Amino acid sequence: MVRRWHAAVLLAALLPLPALAADAVETDAFSLALGAYFVTRTNGSIRLDRTAGVVTIGTSIDWERDLGGETSMTVPRIDGYYRCAPKHRIDFSWYKIDRVGTITTQRDIIFGNANYPTGTSLESRLDTETTKLAYTYSFYRNPEIETSVSAGLHVTNIEASLRGSGGGAAESNSVTAPLPVFGFRLDYAFTPKWWLRTKYELFFLDSVDAYQGALSDFTISFEHRTFKHLGFGFGLNRSSLDMEVDDGNKRGAFSTVLNGLMLYAVVR
Repeated sequence: MVRRWHAAVLLAALLPLPALAADAVETDAFSLALGAYFVTRTNGSIRLDRTAGVVTIGTSIDWERDLGGETSMTVPRIDGYYRCAPKHRIDFSWYKIDRVGTITTQRDIIFGNANYPTGTSLESRLDTETTKLAYTYSFYRNPEIETSVSAGLHVTNIEASLRGSGGGAAESNSVTAPLPVFGFRLDYAFTPKWWLRTKYELFFLDSVDAYQGALSDFTISFEHRTFKHLGFGFGLNRSSLDMEVDDGNKRGAFSTVLNGLMLYAVVR
């Protein structure tokens, strides 16, 4: 009798699990996450060369050390997808980070056609706008787990400017780099309303057209489906980008590392 009671309790505990998981199946045609990206730490370097005879001259400039640039900020961020079929969807993401810095230089700096000797009061600005668009295919999907691979474009627009205070020399430049990106993601529903979402994207380019470089982007987040069409989420994001450009008209390099927290609302 005791064994039968134990078996009944165990069966009762196990039976609800498939039913609960079934409620977690995601069949939404779209998802739109709107929120804040709290960049807790960012640094990197920029370089813009100029031609001097048969050689090029330029200084690799550390954003924090050489320019006194901001290393933390809060910016808006948009992520989402459109699911055109159960296993096929289009993913997108957008955010823009504007950074400023002010410093008295501790060394000579060459940026493009401008020279900034040691002791120059220098104002700087570095703006990056990132847009991602990718096709995602779910090769394994059940009520609890969805695993996918993706391929698309990671488009980064970079604008950098340096200006000596008090009307000193000014130099600025911008570049837009449409770079291919490949990714893998895993979504896991550990309760009917709670989802764990992970995503990893990367690319490597070796002298393709005017660009070469590498990118990695990792995100882990938790989402709660609070209501039928509204939920909330929080997570961590770390990305790094190294890029060199040589298109015949400009030659330079840009690198950055971002670490940040995400807090957002999800509309479905």
